[in-house]
Amino acid sequence: MTIHSASARLDGADPADIIARVGAGLDQMDQPYRADPAQWLDYDTGIGLIRLRSSDGGLAIDLEADSAGNLHMLREGITWQLDQLGLPEQAALDWADAPDAERHPPNFRVATVLAKSRIGASFIRLRLAAPDLEDFARSGLHYRLLLPPARRDPKWPVIGANGRTLWPEGEDALHTPAYTIRAIDAERGHFDTDILIHGRGPTCAWAETVEEGAIVGLSGPGGGWLPEGRKLTLLGDETALPAIARILESCAPDTVGEALIQVDGEGDIQPLAAPEGITVTWLLRGRDPELSDALEALTLPEGEGRFAWFAAEKSQADRARKYLRGKAGFDRKEVYIAAYWVNTDGADDLSGDR
Repeated sequence: MTIHSASARLDGADPADIIARVGAGLDQMDQPYRADPAQWLDYDTGIGLIRLRSSDGGLAIDLEADSAGNLHMLREGITWQLDQLGLPEQAALDWADAPDAERHPPNFRVATVLAKSRIGASFIRLRLAAPDLEDFARSGLHYRLLLPPARRDPKWPVIGANGRTLWPEGEDALHTPAYTIRAIDAERGHFDTDILIHGRGPTCAWAETVEEGAIVGLSGPGGGWLPEGRKLTLLGDETALPAIARILESCAPDTVGEALIQVDGEGDIQPLAAPEGITVTWLLRGRDPELSDALEALTLPEGEGRFAWFAAEKSQADRARKYLRGKAGFDRKEVYIAAYWVNTDGADDLSGDR
């Protein structure tokens, strides 16, 4: 496997302070990493490795990934992190082996809608065809749809002179919701994605009206990978159903555990393929316990190979994180917890930007 790498240097700031602040941010997200707070930090993102080092009064940044697309996402990720720390100097980072300016980012694809079907009461399944999908098949369960404004020719992202991605703005701005890769056949060049139709949002409107042959942009992959444990506890609402379904289908035959999925009604219950040792339970909203209550009522597995995966509304995810990392005693490497959407002022805003 070819290893793609990039490096840069940040001068004019305290490297120990940056390393400590990046580590604090990873702590808040409950992400595992290794560090000497004053000297270095190594973070395996799932799509590649970020290394930060104190070096001659500056910060040395080294990145490694297994593809040019994943390397570009690492470069974008560390740039974003430094932005959040308020370090304007990083805008001038001179990346070795950065992509050529004015070309599309290496993690960008133009895709074509091959097929469309209804799945249960609330999902539309789209089959999207695109070139070079190998990254999408081996790293990252998720990707971003890039939807141009209606009735306008699409303007796609390009690389700027400093190696950053330049996104269309104003009337050409893209809508960029995150979705799950439900199933993928990289050799044939297509994958399936299930879009939850919840009555609002530009992606829902697009999915309901899009026709075969339509063009759309893709960016990715990202957002975690398949759990490796053989003792799984999976919980999520309908926004997480496609991810849970793919995880169950990908499990080794001897995997054991529980999968609890909360949906609005029986019309959203789907047949799922799962190992015999995993019990799948459907929770109907308004009738059965909330996900966090159901989690805390479970007898969780112990010992090597356990893994807990939880994705739902932000307040539920926050509660699950507190319980799993606290009373339940799960290590950071034994959990994946994500807020897939936010309930704002009592009004459901499923999937946040969808």
